[in-house]
Amino acid sequence: MAVILEGVVPLFAVILLGYVAGRLRLFDEAGVATLVGFVFNLAMPPLLFRLMATSQLAEVADWRLLVAYFLAQLPVFLVSAGLGLWWFRQDAAAAAIQGFGSIFSNSVVLGLPLALSIYGQQGALPALMIITLDVILFGLLTVLLELARHRGGAPGGRLALATLVSMLRNPIFMATLGGLLYGLAGFGLAPVVDRSLGFVGQAGPPAALFALGATLSLRRLAGSLGAALSMVGFKLLIHPALTWLVVRHGFGLGVQWANVACLLAACPVGANTYVFARQYEAGVETSSSAILISTALAMLSLTGLILLLPAWPGTPVVQ
Repeated sequence: MAVILEGVVPLFAVILLGYVAGRLRLFDEAGVATLVGFVFNLAMPPLLFRLMATSQLAEVADWRLLVAYFLAQLPVFLVSAGLGLWWFRQDAAAAAIQGFGSIFSNSVVLGLPLALSIYGQQGALPALMIITLDVILFGLLTVLLELARHRGGAPGGRLALATLVSMLRNPIFMATLGGLLYGLAGFGLAPVVDRSLGFVGQAGPPAALFALGATLSLRRLAGSLGAALSMVGFKLLIHPALTWLVVRHGFGLGVQWANVACLLAACPVGANTYVFARQYEAGVETSSSAILISTALAMLSLTGLILLLPAWPGTPVVQ
């Protein structure tokens, strides 16, 4: 228990520090936006590129993980979005946000640092594969939201263009994809490039966690708390439970892959849920409240989950 807390508590301590800084107005809204921009545009991309480029993906990756993780996401999305439509009386766009928030984790900001902290480099590869899949989901959500906005009348070309632009403008996706292709090409990284990317990338996880806390300090509970709590329940409980069942027992993947997949599935609602909600003016208050509530609960829920997950031989805990 003490070893696990050593891996979890420092991460949430940085989030708390960011939250306190935001509440004390050491960072105003513009300052927080600048910090978030630094994290997603400059700090995390070098880290992700380097991890993918040096991961020897072709030799060690089990691609069934992507299929298994997606098949665990799909029913959660459908049921949650269905509840949004019929129980919470949301329109199609808000219901899409409701479903997306129930399956989309804060994987870059919290999931990847947590996987590295608990499982070391062995946790990096499955985490990066899931992050890649989650970013691809941005494109699918864009299609759904565009269809909802135009009531199914948007031309196919416009949908395809909106999806493509959404993905190409995402530095996390481009860095991950670029690192993947570079690693598969077998070029290798020159020592000076490797050290430079590693040095810049070191700023990513702590800055991301601090930015998350500062961002949360600006949010308030509002809107339909019932819908928000439903999203939180799907995200923190049902999604990780189903992910474990599908990855470990449905596809028979090893404990290493199942543990990391379950851990990322159990992370709180991802901040990009709010970004999409704001962009399409659908489910804004619900997604904001769900992010705040799920992040507040995540330290306890993630610690409990890590205690329940089985260890696998030879894996260091807490690097």
